[in-house]
Amino acid sequence: MGQEHVSALKEMALCRALSGTELEAVAAIVETKEIAAGKELFREGDPGDGLYLVATGEIEVVKRGPAGEHSLAKLGPGGVLGEMSLITSEARSATGRARAQTTVLYLPVRKFRVLLESGSTAALKIVAAIAEVLARRLATMNGLVLDLSGRAGTPGVAARSPDATQNLRDLHRKMQVWSF
Repeated sequence: MGQEHVSALKEMALCRALSGTELEAVAAIVETKEIAAGKELFREGDPGDGLYLVATGEIEVVKRGPAGEHSLAKLGPGGVLGEMSLITSEARSATGRARAQTTVLYLPVRKFRVLLESGSTAALKIVAAIAEVLARRLATMNGLVLDLSGRAGTPGVAARSPDATQNLRDLHRKMQVWSF
């Protein structure tokens, strides 16, 4: 299974900076999981126990809201989800559900932390790659907030929802404190 994992990891953007030896170290701790179409990989509120890399198939990430579920993303091969669980011990913030028969590589947080605490360069490179993923997602979110804030200030829209307009402005102001 180790060589199969190395081959799959080589295809992942998250692992592009890893050397052959580093890939082998990560391959030794990842697990393959198969998810049938329509089944959940994890559920919003579950403990964050590891990161998933989509090898084949597609995972839809959905978030519960007052009006039901909202699709946040659809991730195909090479997609990364659950990355926050390697950084924090927070509960899952959304649900991951297979849209088709899907194979993922699962990197358990407990094994990853052992690798990280050992001073592994592979673990440090993965943390840096996760930072890149999060930075891209944050930049996208900043753009969406600005776009929504601009639309909320459009005549007629603000009149229908002054609270929503103020909430978007407050969110944008808060985001400026920690995003550049």
